[in-house]
Amino acid sequence: MSDEELLRISYKKPNRFGELFDRHYMRFLRIAEKTLRSKDDAEDVVQNTFIRIYKYGKKFPGNGGNFRPWSNTILKNCLADKINEYKHNTISLTDEMSNKVLTSEEIDRKEFVRKENKNYIQFVLGKVDGMTAEIIKLRYVLGKSFKEVGKILKIKSSTARVRIHRSKKIFIKAYKQFNKYEQ
Repeated sequence: MSDEELLRISYKKPNRFGELFDRHYMRFLRIAEKTLRSKDDAEDVVQNTFIRIYKYGKKFPGNGGNFRPWSNTILKNCLADKINEYKHNTISLTDEMSNKVLTSEEIDRKEFVRKENKNYIQFVLGKVDGMTAEIIKLRYVLGKSFKEVGKILKIKSSTARVRIHRSKKIFIKAYKQFNKYEQ
């Protein structure tokens, strides 16, 4: 039985929606985990996706509509909503990082709110490798000097300076990539 037929039948026999759930749950979960890098958040997104599928399924085009692209769009929208949720709590960035984000994005604003969502920053840091994230946290979240970062990582301060510069570029690239979801 096709997904489209199963969705239509599930409104008369709600237990049939479970079959649709079983068919697509793991695929949705893999996509969500890859995007969010958090199993809990991914499960929440998948659950919201199925809620929306059921809620709007009656409006789904019955003549010639294809369930898979339609459901993928719902998943994508739920992922975008979750990423935007990451921007509600705040964390202060150092002036240097805030200015670099402004410059690299070429934003022509007189004011830049120096507070970013703590969860969003954590999300972006989760998208970069572990050492890069650690260096960004040390320098820009905790405000450590080049010398202090060098001591913590047991490297020369000049090496720390180079790694911080490279890590900042990687972070900004990831920040810009995921900032497109901002509404």
